[in-house]
Amino acid sequence: MPLHIEFDSYQLKNGLNVILHRDQRVPIVSVNIWYHTGSKNEKPGKTGYAHLFEHMMFQGSGHVPADMHFQYIQSVGGTLNGSTFFDRTNYFETLPSHYLETALWLESDRMGFFLPALTQEKLNTQLDVVKNERRQRYENQPYGLWLEKILEMSFEKDFPYHWPVIGYMEDLNTAGLEDVKHFFETWYAPSNASLVIAGDFDTKQTRDLVEKYFADLPSTPKPQSPKTIFTAYNSGEKRAIEYDNVQLPRIYMAYHIPPFGEADTYTADIITDILSLGKRGRLYKSLVYDQQIAQDAYALILPMQNASLLIFMATPKPGIKIEALEKALQEQIDRLKNEEIETRDLQRIQNQLEARKLRELQTVSARADYLNMFSVYFDEPDLINTEIEKYKAIGTADIKRTAAAYLQNDNRVVLTYLPDDKEKE
Repeated sequence: MPLHIEFDSYQLKNGLNVILHRDQRVPIVSVNIWYHTGSKNEKPGKTGYAHLFEHMMFQGSGHVPADMHFQYIQSVGGTLNGSTFFDRTNYFETLPSHYLETALWLESDRMGFFLPALTQEKLNTQLDVVKNERRQRYENQPYGLWLEKILEMSFEKDFPYHWPVIGYMEDLNTAGLEDVKHFFETWYAPSNASLVIAGDFDTKQTRDLVEKYFADLPSTPKPQSPKTIFTAYNSGEKRAIEYDNVQLPRIYMAYHIPPFGEADTYTADIITDILSLGKRGRLYKSLVYDQQIAQDAYALILPMQNASLLIFMATPKPGIKIEALEKALQEQIDRLKNEEIETRDLQRIQNQLEARKLRELQTVSARADYLNMFSVYFDEPDLINTEIEKYKAIGTADIKRTAAAYLQNDNRVVLTYLPDDKEKE
């Protein structure tokens, strides 16, 4: 039975996109805002601003004292958070439905009145928080900078995905108040935002509340994100060795694949399930269980709007040379290119993927986020109902063709971590 999530969508005169999805089964409501800006909207030398704003936007606005956004929502039993990625930044609250107006007031105040509350002291505080986050989660973690290095190898310095979402430490050290203001004024406009309200609400009342809190926010032209098209497919293999304070080596392989939303990228997503879904995944079964040369091995997609990456990772068991593990990993990659998967195996994976997607969409907060994703990325929120059909339409020949097209040595970067014995002396 096809998925059918009903919604209404419209646009305010100032350009704010609004989507309403009504579900009265549980007396809660989710308010979800996506801004079509992420780390790709930064520039070399000024990285980390999008993620910094995720922190700054909880530090108060014109009519909301610092840190009170959390307190207002949590005091009524709600939850909230935000996240940043390469192509977007989002903020979301889920709370009892009769507090919907509170959430809309809070979101509209920081959309329209953030700058009056911005101070150098707040900026300094959050810069320290972000820099400490970078130290703890990346710089001081085993293999912690792997993705940063993969991105640098995969994309040229001026390409929007060359730098990490959290930004470089040297750029955070030099971030100034005027730089931050300019980033907000450029990207945090109603015309560059999408608001989804999902859950238990009265439609007319909610439309009136949206009009009340958002319609008078100033209208500005929609800013344009970089239209950079990745053209460096099959431009030659790049390899690097990184010595780190780690106990075991590790290998990462990243292959360039098309942007998120294209047919081959959906097929590549199925490939990651063939390789990594449970103990029947090929990487686990071959490298971990049968050969017992790896203690972990998996594949994942890094989906982005201008170009995506299909990434493999494997860690050898103690005593196993990294070269032997790379050879075994390559055999599984070659198998995808040279053999068609069994139809029944593909159908099993497609059924599991469909079940997983349906489970994800059980909550109004997840539906709100998906509606916003498809709206912001593709201007097509109804993809929430039809995306699964893209996966189900993939055949065994598509798997082999996509693997053969993109899983080529000259279309990848390879990063190998080796233990740095000097660090252990």
